[in-house]
Formats: sequence, structure tokens, C-alpha cells
Amino acid sequence: MKNYITIIVTACFLCAFTKGYTQVGLKGTIINAKPQDSVALFSPFVRQSPPQALEKVALDKKGSFAFTYKPSEIGFYYLGLSDGKSVLVVLKPDGSGQVEVDAATGLITKITNSEENMLLKSCRDLLENYDKRQKQVEEADKSSGEKQLEKQLIEQEKADAVQSLLLKNTNNYASAVLIEYLPMEYFLVVYDSVLTTLTKKYPENGIVKSKYQELESAKKVAIGYPAPEITLEDTAGNLFSLSSLKGKVVLIDFWAAWCRPCRMENPNMVRLYQTYNKYGFDILGVSLDNNRENWVRAIQADGLIWNHISDLKGWQSAAGLAYGVRSIPHTVLVDKNGKIIAKGLRGEILEEKIKEVLLK
Repeated sequence: MKNYITIIVTACFLCAFTKGYTQVGLKGTIINAKPQDSVALFSPFVRQSPPQALEKVALDKKGSFAFTYKPSEIGFYYLGLSDGKSVLVVLKPDGSGQVEVDAATGLITKITNSEENMLLKSCRDLLENYDKRQKQVEEADKSSGEKQLEKQLIEQEKADAVQSLLLKNTNNYASAVLIEYLPMEYFLVVYDSVLTTLTKKYPENGIVKSKYQELESAKKVAIGYPAPEITLEDTAGNLFSLSSLKGKVVLIDFWAAWCRPCRMENPNMVRLYQTYNKYGFDILGVSLDNNRENWVRAIQADGLIWNHISDLKGWQSAAGLAYGVRSIPHTVLVDKNGKIIAKGLRGEILEEKIKEVLLK
């Protein structure tokens, strides 16, 4: 799973959301620090190389520090220690509390008056415990198969524990970043619960607004949600719609004549169609081509006997954009009621899923 800093840094484009400051900000202590060490405060959203500190202060003899930087809205920042370690923290306009950080580990060991930073620490401690269990399994005298199974079970336990923690803290700002530990595609309900709550509490906060917009886009093509309608021209120039195939299990296959991996996958698609079409399975080919002649020639050459549509706009295809397609081949499996039941499956895994849905 991603670490806190990696998650935050990926949001660099949100630098506009870091605002000015007044007086008296985060206080704390760095234990196990060296004489003359310092601590700096950075915004993850400012693109500078090397990064420029918002403020840098020397530690006193007891290792204590106090920043004057105080944000005008709640946000994520990180402390930079002298040896390069970074520590994620939440700062608030009305007081950010105090933290104690161990310079040896780069981890927060104690928090005062900050429920947001306490949640960050709780989640980190939780994850650290599961990581230790994973390491113990890896070092155990067991077969590789046994180890793999145990590690998978621990990974599932970890995801369940993070989910439980977040659902208990949907109104805690720290949850806005901690949800990144769960894949949105499989934990959409958690994302929805957290971000809907935080949007009401922090309607103008940049991070929250951005993540909520991402959620709304993902919900349109999420597993368990109705597949967005697709209506494009077929190879004869006639409009054809996905909804016309309702009542069948449909594989939406995003591909292109110029895509070598797509063409290599086509023989398998033909076999799947021939094997399962009689059971109510169909394929809708959605091309990301720009050239009609190449598109039609590839269909004929590969023997693709199902329905094909395209607006010949390549990566700007309306269907591709609606489904968030960033690479091809890309598949979306839709059940008889028009709901998405799987995405991105190929080969044996795709066939097993088709069999499961058709023959259950």
C-alpha cells in the first residue's frame, strides 16, 4: 500500500489550495534528535526542486520546536527532519495541537489536541501491525503456497480493518487521505460515506472537493452500478446502442486496429463469442481508431463477427472518456440487467467470470 507521503505528493496539482498564514502553529518535540538538529514544515502541493520549506526552526535543548505558520484552512503538510525523514501531519487554523516525533524512526509517538493527527497515527499503527504479520509469515518454515494463502488472508484483514476505522471516522479530515489505502473500485461505499460527510463539513476545501469529484466520476462506471449508455455509429454508419443488448451478458471490448495487444487478444475473443453466445453472451466492440478503413479491415481480418461501433476519435472517443479508458485492450463486463460486474479482465480470468455469470 502507498505510504502517506506518496499519496499526498501525487496531488501536487492542488498547490493552489495552500493558503497564507498568521501566527502560532504546530508545536512539538523531536526525541532522539542530535544537537543542532532542525525541523522544517513543507507543503506537499508546491512544485519546487528542491522543495522550499514554509518554515524551518532549530530545536531547543529539549528537542522542542514551535512553528508560527498557521494555515487559513485545514490541510495536509509534512515535517522534514534533518536526516531527510518526512512525517505527514494535519494543520488547522484554530490550532494544530502538539506532536512528538522519534527522529530515529521518523514516526509520531505522541499527539495532543488533534483528532486528525491521532487518526493518522492510529491508521499507521494498524498498518504496521499487519505488515509485521506479513513479515512473520514470509519468514516462517512453510511452503510457498501456504505462505501465499496466509498473506492474502492478512491482506484482506488489513483492508477490513482500515475500512472499519474509516467508517467510524467519516467526519475526520484525515480520512480524506487514508481512504487511498483502499482501492476505490472495490470500496466505493467507503469512499462515498467518507467524502460525502467531509464535503458537508468542508465544502470549500480543495482536497475534499477534488476527491469528491473523482468519486463522482468513478461511480458512473463502478462495479455494481448501471453501465453508462453508449450510442455510436457501426461500420455501416448506423447508430447502435449498448442498451439494445440488454437481457444479455455483454462484454464491452475497448480496442483499436493499431493496438498490437488488442489484436493478439482477438482470437481469444472470437473463441469466447463462439463458445458462449448460445448461452446469452455477446460482445460490443468499441474502437479507439481514427481511421475507418483500418478499423473495418481489422474487423474482417480478425474475424470479429459481433457488433462494432466507433466515433473514430481515438483517445477522445466519447465512450472511452465516459468509461475512463486509459489503456487498451480494456474490457467491461455487463450483466443482463445492464449493471457492471467486472472490469479489466482478460484470458482465463475473463472466461471464468463469464462462465460464472452465464451458467450459475
